[in-house]
Amino acid sequence: MTVEIYGPDSQPLPSGLRQAARMQAARNRQMAATVSGETVTRAAYQGASYDHPSFAGWRAGNYSGQSALSQSRSTLVDRLNDVARNDGWGAAGTSRLVDNIIGAGWKLAARPNHTTLNLTFDQAEEVASQIEGLWRDYTQDVDMWCDAERTKNMAGILGLAARTRFGPEGESFGVIVWQDDAPLFQTAVHMIDPARCSNPKGTLDSEYLRDGVAIDGYGAPVGYHFRKSHPGDVYAGNTQLWSWEYVSRATEWGRPIVVHAFDPKRPGMTRGASDWAPIMRSIKQSTDYEDFESQAAMLNAIMAAFIETPFDPEEMMNALDADGGEGTIGKIYGEISEAQKAYYGAAPINLPGVRVNTLLPGEKAELTKPEHPNANFEVFVNAALRKVASAVGLTYEQLTMDWSQVNYSSARAALLEIWRGFTTKKSSFAAQFMAPIYRAWLEEIFDKGLIKLPEGAVSFEENPAAWCHADWIGPGRGWIDPLKEAQAAGERLDRRLTTLQQESAEQGRDWKMDADQLAREARYYERLGLKHPSTFEGSRPARKGGRQNSDADPDTEPENNVNGRSERSARASRHPLGIPQTGRQKR
Repeated sequence: MTVEIYGPDSQPLPSGLRQAARMQAARNRQMAATVSGETVTRAAYQGASYDHPSFAGWRAGNYSGQSALSQSRSTLVDRLNDVARNDGWGAAGTSRLVDNIIGAGWKLAARPNHTTLNLTFDQAEEVASQIEGLWRDYTQDVDMWCDAERTKNMAGILGLAARTRFGPEGESFGVIVWQDDAPLFQTAVHMIDPARCSNPKGTLDSEYLRDGVAIDGYGAPVGYHFRKSHPGDVYAGNTQLWSWEYVSRATEWGRPIVVHAFDPKRPGMTRGASDWAPIMRSIKQSTDYEDFESQAAMLNAIMAAFIETPFDPEEMMNALDADGGEGTIGKIYGEISEAQKAYYGAAPINLPGVRVNTLLPGEKAELTKPEHPNANFEVFVNAALRKVASAVGLTYEQLTMDWSQVNYSSARAALLEIWRGFTTKKSSFAAQFMAPIYRAWLEEIFDKGLIKLPEGAVSFEENPAAWCHADWIGPGRGWIDPLKEAQAAGERLDRRLTTLQQESAEQGRDWKMDADQLAREARYYERLGLKHPSTFEGSRPARKGGRQNSDADPDTEPENNVNGRSERSARASRHPLGIPQTGRQKR
């Protein structure tokens, strides 16, 4: 018997769709049989079965990365923004991320590729110094021409972009504009709220349009649709709310126009999902628990005691032969209260410095027992905060600023572990957001002839990628124990395991600027007839087990007695790395 499956148009489905429909029907029968208690073949993976109580009601949908986000992004972002506005932990977490990734801003270390630009290494360094000097003028301009809104320098632009990228939105947008009225550099950045990027007129996603992003056949963005006003921007006469503007990703010759930074969690995603999304439920539950505990504690504080009375209204009415009419109970209690007031008013109880309260006969006061916050309150909240910190890439101590349970070893281990995450986030953000801005600005200064190039150097138009190589020096990693870690840095430098550039960058510094400053200080000291501190003998401690003067001949060193033994023989009984030998000595 042949079974034909028809579609909604009353026509037989194609063979591929028929096969998919049969497979889905088989899955549905298996699920129904499992739920009804019939014996069925278990799934090869227990996580895919439906006969376990934990999985019986779990019906996960099969969505693409972008489809799942498009259906939920608006509500998700609105709720996360509400958390950022009203929850201290949410606001603190985003601030910690921005502080550790952006800090006070990034310093440029230009690295043009001399091998492909027909430059020597020294020539590339000279050109890099020119670029870095102009970049400082551009990004630290007191008139803030690098910002189209004229309210931020480049550090402020980076901070705002990082706040949306690593905060509720999970992405950041900027448009590189050209300002003719700017005095020196016309390149500027206009920050765009991610909520403004959407499909025009609320149209559905299509093959080449995904959540406001126009894409090509490979899924690469070619342009963006921006609403001219934020959807929540309410003011009189707002005619831009239902108007959209299409902005190309780049010009015909490759100059970037739109910069879009986000972390695609799955292939095919065109918009960013916040790292805060998976732990939003934990944040909400933790906040609700705090509110309930606070309300219970407040109620305990207000209701400090109860008066326990033996009087029962119904029994009193029967005893007094009351008819239970309106106001009868109040009248009875009122008369008792008036009698009590008159009695104690005529013969008051006086104790110096003490207030004495009185009760009716048979009444007693029962104090409430303050049992809030609950004994498990702190445990529950801390567990939720650890989950939050782990999800967004922070340590529990960084999120809560509670360092009471940390020692040197644990702090050092946490810093090393978390720093890798910060470095990854910084590198990705620099590539997606900072690099296009830098490229557009470089194009401008080369076009204006502000850079003096050696003869024979490859022009910017011929190889822009080689000119755009750069390192971005962000906030320093910091030190847990400055003395130990400074000595360790010195050891690494001595053993050629690192470079001064790398050591300086890890502390958020530019080694060339530091060297220039040291030379300036040395010249100033010399002009005053003083010695610079770095020239003092012994200003740097000798390594353990080593000698201050590594060039000295051990055969010509004086023999100093150390506990009855010569210094040379004492050294001979030590490990080559300076570790004392602990073997049994001959008598």
